Amino acid sequence: MLLGSLVLAACHGSADVDSSALGESSGVEIRRTAHGVPHIRANDFYGLGLGYGYAVAEDNICRLADFYVTVRGERSRFFGPEESFLFPGNLMETKNLDSDFFFKLYQAQGTVEALMNAPPPNGPNAEARALLAGHVAGYNRYLSETGVDQLPDPTCRGAEWVQPISEIDVYRMAHALGMFAGAAASAGGIGAAVPTLGDPPLGLPGSVIGSDAEELGRWLRSPEGLRALGEWQPPQMASNAIAVGREASASGSGLLLGNPHQGWKDAALFYQVDLEVPGRYKVSGASFLGLPFVVIGSTASMAWSHTTSSAFRFVPYQLTLVDATAYLVDGQPEAMKAWPLTVDALQENGSVVTVDRTLHTTRYGPMVTNIAGLNLFVWAPPLGFALKDVNAEHFRFLNHFIEIGRVGNVRDLKRLLDNMHGIPWANTVAADADGETLYADITVIANLPDQRAIQCSSVSGAALFPVLGLPVLDGTRSDCDLDAMPGTDLQAGVMPPEEMPFQFRNDYVMNSNDSYWLSNLNAPLEGFPRILGEENTERRLRTRMGLTLIEDRLAGRDGLPGDRFDHENLKQIMFNSRHFLGEMWRDGLAAYCSSLPFALGSSGPTDVSEACPVLANWDATNNLDSPGALLFRRISEQLLGQTVPNGTTTQMRLPGTSAFLRPFRRDDPLGTPGGLNVLRPEVQLALADVVDEFAELGMPLDVPLRKVQYVERNGERIPLHGGPDRSGLFSIINVDRDPETGHYVNPRHGNTFTQVVSFGASGCPRISTNMTYGQSQNPQSPWFVDQTRMYRDKQWFDVPFCRSDIERQTRSLTVLR
Repeated sequence: MLLGSLVLAACHGSADVDSSALGESSGVEIRRTAHGVPHIRANDFYGLGLGYGYAVAEDNICRLADFYVTVRGERSRFFGPEESFLFPGNLMETKNLDSDFFFKLYQAQGTVEALMNAPPPNGPNAEARALLAGHVAGYNRYLSETGVDQLPDPTCRGAEWVQPISEIDVYRMAHALGMFAGAAASAGGIGAAVPTLGDPPLGLPGSVIGSDAEELGRWLRSPEGLRALGEWQPPQMASNAIAVGREASASGSGLLLGNPHQGWKDAALFYQVDLEVPGRYKVSGASFLGLPFVVIGSTASMAWSHTTSSAFRFVPYQLTLVDATAYLVDGQPEAMKAWPLTVDALQENGSVVTVDRTLHTTRYGPMVTNIAGLNLFVWAPPLGFALKDVNAEHFRFLNHFIEIGRVGNVRDLKRLLDNMHGIPWANTVAADADGETLYADITVIANLPDQRAIQCSSVSGAALFPVLGLPVLDGTRSDCDLDAMPGTDLQAGVMPPEEMPFQFRNDYVMNSNDSYWLSNLNAPLEGFPRILGEENTERRLRTRMGLTLIEDRLAGRDGLPGDRFDHENLKQIMFNSRHFLGEMWRDGLAAYCSSLPFALGSSGPTDVSEACPVLANWDATNNLDSPGALLFRRISEQLLGQTVPNGTTTQMRLPGTSAFLRPFRRDDPLGTPGGLNVLRPEVQLALADVVDEFAELGMPLDVPLRKVQYVERNGERIPLHGGPDRSGLFSIINVDRDPETGHYVNPRHGNTFTQVVSFGASGCPRISTNMTYGQSQNPQSPWFVDQTRMYRDKQWFDVPFCRSDIERQTRSLTVLR
């Protein structure tokens, strides 16, 4: 056993919490096993937080400090007001100044302070308070011992913006987590919201937005409106999860595959950790960087993952304005509340000036002029919009993610989901040692069954709800205020858990960010409100790929031994890089290509004969050494047609815009839409133009992904298998193409923390993981590139869970006293 540093010093204190009331931490162990995973063992939750804060600061202090700057509303002060960044968690591009005013508004309102002090479960319970207080102490201790000027990460070494934190900083970060898919996705549209008399958005006559539902509906369905909606880029939040039950498991015990997709460049990364209070608490998995609880992981007998729910997490209200800052409710004018705010902003000459802006709130929430990237909202009398986010009003998810570490089976997990009702925006997929599985979209969402959504619909809502599934409520009616609507005992205006979709299964459940409808292909969930998602509609290609992987395994037709899942074949299936669209279109495209030695492209006739055998011989995967993968990608992505978002993570493909031969049929959701309609002229056009494109770049038609799709780390190019979500890859790497080189460099989003968990007789779950971007974002750390190389080679490593295995595999030990 290789033992590292033994740290002994007084550390048990916090300016915000009386540590004597939290129990004595007589020694907090941080044992690091392979690839830097910290296993933290303490006598109480304060100690767990202490160890977590210290370890996560060692590994990622620059990303953490950046996130704290964000939630303090200080990005303009340190990075300049006009610079933009990817908002943590949802990857919405947001200007620093607008983000700062967004967070300053919540600070002025005292929102987070009120939630911190609220009694549980809406406020944090004693364990949550202790855990977060310990995290603050651990982070600050590491920073104090190391010193800003001696930080190992050159990214922020000596930076003024790396500062000690307080508990309010961590609670603000947690609050932002709860709003990732809600108000935080509109941070720019809230932080920049001011009244205007300028042109209405998208070129639409302003009077139509607020007064004529029929004309607005016609415009939304017109080529201009559909084009505008097609350009809408909602939050980038996605994931896959498969839970295998006893009937589909070779061992008879449950298995879990968790494959969340998050950003690679923002501050809301995953961080792997194991937390233990002996005899009281034990959980292993991934946390959101800087929040000391496991959000995806495993206990001794139950494993779970999350996928972003397709349901919209925000509710706009259309207001009828009396003037710029007053609106009508039940025929009476009601003044908005003005919030004069100030942000410090760094200038090019190094000076700092103050920028003033007044934001306004209504009884429904803040005024907004852009919602989740959709520029269809205006604030110009007599029309305006406010935004309601029910997840901005509770901290129940903090208590949920602590309590889940005590859950032993999926039935108990369902009870936790019901009773705590705290998950903000994610489906839950879980399996237990007894071989039962659970799918549930039991989340905190507005209580808007279809009839209520229609009865309370505004003019805008009457047009948008049928097209996008986005309810826009009538702000002139007090009875349409969510706070006045039925809810639960915990929160007004939210949908009760018993009205939300779930199912227990002994074969499997899965989700890949479509709605709940086909979490099991043979047992559809139906009859739920539209706000939760669509039923009996086309599924995204990734969902169809995931279901195909499951069906092929259970039919024994995937080339692997047997017809049941086990730990090893689940790992193989995750990274096999099968390409759903390739399996559907390759043969037809290759045959069509062979019939057309010359194809008519944008620049005239093109000889495509050399492309035909490349397509025909491609193995329909996005593995690194699969010739033809890039050629097919470039052709097929021009044939997928136009999609319009109709949920947080879902899109509607517009009829007649794609090259599919057969339309969707509800009795064949796995096979339709399907086939390639080679008679569509864009097929020939795409084939010719892509061949010309490769020629102009000097790129061989059979170039493998190994040479063109990679991440750059410390000057090393690390090739990445997988591919775009839109093409039907289950294993996704979303990376922008450089038109100058034709290369796909440095992913913005995709596979992150991937886990396969199984249960055996030992009582110690087997947990195999890969963190694509590594445990540390410090380029000097040994854990910066190690797992990225492993991902390249489709390698996993097993994380010890039981005490004896952890001790045997310890690479370093730090003890905090």
